[in-house]
Amino acid sequence: MHHPDPLIQEALDVWMPRFLNGGIHWYDILTATERMVSWDDWGPEWTRLAQMHEALGDGAMEKGERLSAVQALQTAARYYHMAYFIYTRDPEVHNQGLRKMLECYDRIRDFMEPAVEKVTIPFEDTYFVGLFSRPKAEEPPPVVILIPGLDSTKESRHGARGNYLRRGMAVMSIDAPGQGETSLRLKIRPDYENSIAAAIDYLESRGDVDTERVGLNGGSLGGYYAPRAAAYEKRVKACVGNCGPFNWSEVFEIIPQVTREAYIHYSGAKSPDEAYELSKALTLEGAAKNITCPLLIVHGKQDPLIPWEQGKRIVDEAGSADKQFVLFEEGNHACNNIRYKSGPLIADWLAEKLNGTLV
Repeated sequence: MHHPDPLIQEALDVWMPRFLNGGIHWYDILTATERMVSWDDWGPEWTRLAQMHEALGDGAMEKGERLSAVQALQTAARYYHMAYFIYTRDPEVHNQGLRKMLECYDRIRDFMEPAVEKVTIPFEDTYFVGLFSRPKAEEPPPVVILIPGLDSTKESRHGARGNYLRRGMAVMSIDAPGQGETSLRLKIRPDYENSIAAAIDYLESRGDVDTERVGLNGGSLGGYYAPRAAAYEKRVKACVGNCGPFNWSEVFEIIPQVTREAYIHYSGAKSPDEAYELSKALTLEGAAKNITCPLLIVHGKQDPLIPWEQGKRIVDEAGSADKQFVLFEEGNHACNNIRYKSGPLIADWLAEKLNGTLV
């Protein structure tokens, strides 16, 4: 696809595999981008399409056609996410997209298969939120915490829950500070281990999962958050990072402009210079050596956001005796273009390390 606006073109070049894997219809991508003149149209045009799908869901619900309603409202939630996830120039459009995404998702959550429970996780003097799913098992199963990146959310990450449930593992996807729903109240913090500590405390309070077998899986900026948490939260027994940075400030100038704008927004910075200074705190320098649990880092050699050498450095400096770096020659950012390779690899590795099910 070709678009005359360079920012729209960059978004299509970088994230098209993610869009298609995430349930964004090809025809709707064509429709939305054909209406756009400049990047300023990105949020409004995706909002327009989201409203159309939401209306389809409302109509189906009124007629008692629950399956069709759920399908349409899930599509609407995905499109409202498209309207805001890398579009931060108009705060009103951004915040409306986020809130409408949550509203549509919450409307259908009770009908989802496998089942999804929304949970509140106490955190310091406040809280953050998560989505939880559990396999059918008599004994408490191991649990994987799925960690979003800069612009993904617990809703988008939880879409992969079936890969883990089928392997006998429970799943909790979280929006910690600066992420998804929680970003409306709390900004990005580099000390992600505190968020994971709160998440594991919450899991211990449930009593229906085995918190002696907790794994982490983070993608993109979540590929920093997961190893950072594993370095300091020793209840983590296995950690996966997918295309994450070793040092966020080292890639700050090469990431797409709209990604830098998103980081400015989610970090609470007042300017690009302030955002760059804040980005220096998101580093595994001096921390990676403290990672002692099994560690898997996956990276795509064609990643246009975070060079693969960043992922390799995480493994090289990790203190774990059980560590592995897998580089996919054809992989793009988060290996979204070859998810059929990276997804099973990660799920099987976590099942092996957490004593899940491999057969």
